[in-house]
Amino acid sequence: MGRNSRDLVKITINFEAAESKIFRIYSGVFVRGFVYWVLLRENREFARKLHRSKSLAPFSVTPVMKNEIPVEKLEEGEDHSFSITFFVPEIGDAIKNYLMRTDSLYFTAVKNKIKEINVDNLSAKDFPEIPLKKFRVRFITPCYFRIPGKYYRFVPLPIPELIFRSLSRLYSAFVSTIPTEFREWVNSGAIVVSGHKIETKVVDLKKGNWSSGFVGWVNFSIPKENYVEDFSKIVYKLLKFGEYSNVGGGRTSGLGVIKIENIE
Repeated sequence: MGRNSRDLVKITINFEAAESKIFRIYSGVFVRGFVYWVLLRENREFARKLHRSKSLAPFSVTPVMKNEIPVEKLEEGEDHSFSITFFVPEIGDAIKNYLMRTDSLYFTAVKNKIKEINVDNLSAKDFPEIPLKKFRVRFITPCYFRIPGKYYRFVPLPIPELIFRSLSRLYSAFVSTIPTEFREWVNSGAIVVSGHKIETKVVDLKKGNWSSGFVGWVNFSIPKENYVEDFSKIVYKLLKFGEYSNVGGGRTSGLGVIKIENIE
């Protein structure tokens, strides 16, 4: 699973719900299940390897959306969608092969009519380096971070050091290396929270297993005394990448979906 920006592809599947159904657990878990279901059908060996892997997962998903807003139920006859972004070709090949043979989406144990499939092929140019001093991040789905140690600590707060540590790890693993100097700059407190409207949200991932994270918007700024233009460009690049990769824990279950806004 090496670095190759040509392998970054986002697939968005729009479908018409065959029946109304309330999700008994978070819908992103169903999307994750769909990815593994397809992989097991198309490339069983890779699916098993991926499931056993302890390294960074080479894909991320969104939960089920309606008009770009996460939903907690399907409504019969209404259009819904979800997206899968993958960073290795094996996942893309499997999904492509599956979708080429069907006009319906087997999802939540029923067949739903596929309305449209959109494919975005991504390269480094889609993550440009643009200087910024202020920006807003909208956390569309619950976001949390893990702090490693003897015991894992889960942090459901928009701490800049944790956000950019997560994005730097992902970008370095699947696109290109982020300079150590940038990480040191972030860890020095160079980026600060300047305002927010967030709330805690709890989602069920499976029976007896739940996750807590924050949703809402957060304003960030780089104070004048901390400002380094080259590093600010990397901030923008990582945030644009994060719109595809998600950020924090639970990326493969649709947690940590973000959107960057109000750039100055």
